[in-house]
Amino acid sequence: MSTPLLQQHHYLGIRQQPLHRVLIYAPTIIWVKQGRKLLWWQERRLSFGKESWLLIPAGNQLTFVNQPEQEKFRSHVLTLLTPPPAGWLPDTPSATQAMADPAIKVTTNLAYCFEMVCTMTERGLSEATQTELLRAFYAELRAAGALHLLFPASTMTLGERLARYLGVEPGADHTLETVAPHFSMSRASLVRKLTAEGRTFRHLLAQVRMSHALTLLQQSLSLQEVAIACGYDSLSRFAARFKQEFGLTPHQYLQTCPAVRLGNTK
Repeated sequence: MSTPLLQQHHYLGIRQQPLHRVLIYAPTIIWVKQGRKLLWWQERRLSFGKESWLLIPAGNQLTFVNQPEQEKFRSHVLTLLTPPPAGWLPDTPSATQAMADPAIKVTTNLAYCFEMVCTMTERGLSEATQTELLRAFYAELRAAGALHLLFPASTMTLGERLARYLGVEPGADHTLETVAPHFSMSRASLVRKLTAEGRTFRHLLAQVRMSHALTLLQQSLSLQEVAIACGYDSLSRFAARFKQEFGLTPHQYLQTCPAVRLGNTK
């Protein structure tokens, strides 16, 4: 399974969408195009609209409310699966970085680069060209003093690396036995190192799959289709896990999305 350079998703809402503990499994840029996103960040409440990007490093869990404007909320989310050159990043996060607001004002140059990397695949550009364009985007973020907000350190924890790997294909039949070789370690070593970080494979996989479910529910799929795509044979187990993770049921979330197909949500 080859790793793409990035992933992008569009999220829409017609009513307030309160969600908590949404896992950000890889560095992510969130651009609210219409409406506002109210984010709880380190005991502060921040508000984001189209004038600023929200830049979140891997491993964070977000609690927020998407607030429509004129009955519409729209955001464009860019998840970055390939890091910038290690020499561009600090060895370890600083205390100042950890307390900084995860925001940057959108400039003409940044917006241009954002749209460039978001459309490079559909333009049929070669992988080498796409890699260079993404590097150019990182260079612009670095020039704006914001690259460290997405990548606070040059190294990643095993949990972050694993979550990024699982996020490429969340619905696949991932097991410890099949995943461990991709990290050049045995099943026992993977379990031991995750435990040392306070993580478990099962919980991390469930978190990644639930984040994937939010994306799928935006696509007017039935709940059964979403559950299966996230690796759940049982719709009731999927719904229970979704509510445990985000604080509302899949059906309640669907009610906040446009073009809800009620006949497919049972």
